[in-house]
Amino acid sequence: MDVNKAEAIAPSIDAIGRHAPEQRQDGTGHGAGREEAPEHGWSDDDAVDVHGLPTDAVPPEAQRLIDALAAQIEPMRRKIEQAHAREAHLTELANIDPALGIPNRREFTRELQHVIDHVAGLSPAPALLLLHVADGARLRRRLGLEAADAALRHAAGLIGRAIHPTDTMGRVGAFDIGVIILNGDGDNVALRTEGIRRRFAADQLRLAAGPVTLSVLSGATVLRAGRQAQQAIADADRALVWTQAKR
Repeated sequence: MDVNKAEAIAPSIDAIGRHAPEQRQDGTGHGAGREEAPEHGWSDDDAVDVHGLPTDAVPPEAQRLIDALAAQIEPMRRKIEQAHAREAHLTELANIDPALGIPNRREFTRELQHVIDHVAGLSPAPALLLLHVADGARLRRRLGLEAADAALRHAAGLIGRAIHPTDTMGRVGAFDIGVIILNGDGDNVALRTEGIRRRFAADQLRLAAGPVTLSVLSGATVLRAGRQAQQAIADADRALVWTQAKR
């Protein structure tokens, strides 16, 4: 062997680091005459489920458990939706006056406080208008509770049709309804009050004892930052009493 002559030496490792199959002189050897098996150990024809696993990768007992759990998901989801719907219904019942269908005092006070807390920078400032159905107590004494409730429902309907869509109304007392007027300019509050009075004068309440024309008393206060809702209601009430005393 001539040591000065370069001999070609077959590499024992291929280009990607795998050992080349050993070849025999007769052309046969490890892997000769057949295609090399895929590196992953299973063919492309193997079935794969939606989770990327072979279908036979999950034992039957485990698959039955998974199916049983999946079958329970839909009923649980329906129960959660029903619970949320019932919670929303109960919340609405807790915040709405059952006789008038408008926010009760607790909900109205919460909304009033929210407006007061965000009144900074608004010009003109919002106002609270307090309205008292003056004939409510008289009807209660003369014709009973049913007549008094009918008078309040009638009054709430008249007020609701007279105020602006951005205004918020709610029951404050036995015969008192509050209205939060976002544009609390003095002239605007006066116009709103006059519009309500006109509706009361033009639309009579129909009772079994005969038609009744309801009257309404009013008092208003401007909503300023830093006040409490109960304080604003008290101020509007004092204005109502003072206005009535002047007449």
